[in-house]
Amino acid sequence: MRLLLSAALIIALTGMFVPVQSSHAAIAEKVTLKKLRDLDFGHSLYYFFQREYLPAIINLTVAQEKKTIPHHAHDSELLLAGMYLAFGMHRQAGELFDRLITDDVPARVRNRAWFYLAKIRYQREHYQGADQAIQKIDGQLPGDMERERQLLLANVLLAQQRYADANKHLTEINDTSVWSTYARYNLAVSMVKQGNAEQGRELLQKLSEIKAVDKETHAIRDQANVALGYSYIQEQRPEEALTQLRKVRLQGHLSNKALLGLGWAYDQQKDYTRALAPWLELNKRNVLDSAVQESLLAVPYALSKLGKDQRALEYYKNAIEIYAKEIQRLEETIINISSGNFIDEILSKQSSNEMGWFWEMENAPDSAESHYLLGLLASHAFQESLKNYRDLNILRKNLQEWTHNTAVFDTILETRRLAYAERLPALQKNIERINNNELQAKRDQYDSEIKRIFLTDDLLAMANNEEKEQLQTLARVKERMQGLSAHRNVDAAEEKHRLLLGVIKWDIASQYGPRSWALKSQLGQLDEALKQNSQRSAKLMLAEKQAPQRFEGYGERIDNSRQRIVTLLQLTDQAQQDQQRLLEMLAIDKLREQQRRIDSYLTHAQFSVAQIQDKASHSDEVSKP
Repeated sequence: MRLLLSAALIIALTGMFVPVQSSHAAIAEKVTLKKLRDLDFGHSLYYFFQREYLPAIINLTVAQEKKTIPHHAHDSELLLAGMYLAFGMHRQAGELFDRLITDDVPARVRNRAWFYLAKIRYQREHYQGADQAIQKIDGQLPGDMERERQLLLANVLLAQQRYADANKHLTEINDTSVWSTYARYNLAVSMVKQGNAEQGRELLQKLSEIKAVDKETHAIRDQANVALGYSYIQEQRPEEALTQLRKVRLQGHLSNKALLGLGWAYDQQKDYTRALAPWLELNKRNVLDSAVQESLLAVPYALSKLGKDQRALEYYKNAIEIYAKEIQRLEETIINISSGNFIDEILSKQSSNEMGWFWEMENAPDSAESHYLLGLLASHAFQESLKNYRDLNILRKNLQEWTHNTAVFDTILETRRLAYAERLPALQKNIERINNNELQAKRDQYDSEIKRIFLTDDLLAMANNEEKEQLQTLARVKERMQGLSAHRNVDAAEEKHRLLLGVIKWDIASQYGPRSWALKSQLGQLDEALKQNSQRSAKLMLAEKQAPQRFEGYGERIDNSRQRIVTLLQLTDQAQQDQQRLLEMLAIDKLREQQRRIDSYLTHAQFSVAQIQDKASHSDEVSKP
């Protein structure tokens, strides 16, 4: 009975790893720049630091194509490669990294390229490749990146089961961060699993005694004590197990496992009365927890050992009822997950920021499904699959936005067609005037008139507007004087008229030189204007011919883009559906596993009830005279 109940849980606990994360798991990537010199690179960085990686990729790709970021060529490729990796585009990222890890690239960029490549290889479980990439880093990385590199190397060594090297490395770096503590915990558990129990327990013992200053260190300390306790239970050393398990907080997330372990440690001492205390406490807790489910059998088991079969029978029957309900709830949960709402419900609880490979699920939904699947939700396989589903969802939203944009482009194109149609008559009229040489003919008239003025010394033709008005006024006055001369003496008036006309002619004559130069200059300006007009008209004529072709060309490009987006949407939808089915399958497999475990508990409880009843019936037969 004892081995049946505890074996699976002990194996699970001694193999339970605290999730290994990098220090960048909760923050955006840091890009170190001494000076930003290209505006388009800054535009891409704006989206990048907002964790909107897809717009950042688009802007950066366009900037590279337009060659508008010459001062940040290497940095832009490093940034682009990292974002390609964020979306799982390994081939494109690999091509960029290949260009960045040559001797022609500055060492600071080359080292960062190797570092990012190591990170993504580790996360994708390419541990040997990650190890090789880390070894390629020459010298130290700047700031916190160096510490992260050291911890990444420790995790890579652990993943390759090179425990001695990992232990040596962790000892040498002497890092006290929470991530280093996680790495040391994983190393200790790995050593216990591989049979090096004493050295593993020595590491766990140090972790169990660390000063807890926050929730994370409290959790690590509890985890270390639980792992130590169960390792001692496996070796039938209940006293040491009790010492460790009693250190676990009663209200922590590992308290249920600690209480269950306490009971089995007392059981090894055959102290069933004391074993009942933690198990009875577990009976009051949430039945969704596996330790609570196991305690439902542990309590009647202890009561049977104490000879209290009747009470044990009651607890067994209660356990049978609870197990049956849990199996039914699990079945209902499986049906609910199969309906397709579970994954969307998970994503609805997360932040909307695009974080690529750094993104991780922040909050589990408060539902029956998530309570049953907490272990799965925290697993690497589920997180990676959920990340892929989320990335596909982001891509789908962008494709839908682009579909809307193509409709906008259609409107813009149609507006330009209408504007062209409205302006075309005026354009054609202007072109016709040019083709008919109407403007050139007028220019030639002006030229002929100027030549006549110069040849005939026609001073009055050089008069300005004011002078012409004065000359016209004097001409009218002379006509009136001629009409009055038969009746009156107009000699004085004629003298004044002669003097005024002489003044005007004198003014014109004195300005003859400047005015002649102005006429020639204006004629030259007119020639230049006609030349420019001819050039513009030629361009207009060309535009008139090419505009319809351009409209049709843009329309065709928009139609092609629209069709491509539709095809990509179909592919994305199919990939998203496949990924959703994979996630649902992982969840359902986990629930089926729980069903089988609870079903085994149910079978054991039913068998125990039959045993007690059979024992009671035989006892009655013996007692009969």
